[in-house]
Amino acid sequence: MKQNVLITVTGLLYMGKGDREEDYVDIILPGKYYRRGERHFLLFEEQVEGSSLPVKTRMTLEPGRAEMKRSGFVNTDMVFLPKQGTQTWYMTPFGEIEMDIYTTQITITEKEDELRADIRYRLTLGGEEMDCFVKVLAQSRGTA
Repeated sequence: MKQNVLITVTGLLYMGKGDREEDYVDIILPGKYYRRGERHFLLFEEQVEGSSLPVKTRMTLEPGRAEMKRSGFVNTDMVFLPKQGTQTWYMTPFGEIEMDIYTTQITITEKEDELRADIRYRLTLGGEEMDCFVKVLAQSRGTA
């Protein structure tokens, strides 16, 4: 895959029990792709509404592990390990919130000009439990 890519991040989370609320995110951004051995790196930057400070994201994908490190307007380092729990902090200008992540599934699929990751996890954020799904698609520019 080429270094210059288009990255699509789709996220869905379900909050609460019974009548569950949904929150959906879908962004498409230019980014960079690197590979070292079995590790894939995706780098991209997004602008947060209401802030002049962007959020820089580095995703690391490898067999049995994914990591999403975000810095800027918000800061966090989310680590996804199948059938395991991890803890981290979600830091915003308004304060810090503890996050517990329990990953149920990570699937990484690689093709010549495409990298796809599907991550399913349960998130507890400030005492609120959510079922989450994030799909990341990186495509070489010109093939997207």
